[in-house]
Amino acid sequence: MGRVQERAAEARQAKLEHIREQVFSGALVIRQMTRAERAKWDKQRAILDANFTSAERTRRDSVLRTRRQRAERLLELAQ
Repeated sequence: MGRVQERAAEARQAKLEHIREQVFSGALVIRQMTRAERAKWDKQRAILDANFTSAERTRRDSVLRTRRQRAERLLELAQ
């Protein structure tokens, strides 16, 4: 692995460790969105979707899937 990738991986691990510490101390709470929050963001997403091209939707879905998977892994590590 190149030096740039190593530094990026180290920085990511440091950020994850910081998040774990915050969750453990109670300074950061990771929770599910409420129905009201979900409705608000679904409305915003619908507005954006109306203007997105197919390629932009595909890219966004990929990014969201990756973000969701990372969050799930983080929650598993925090427990």
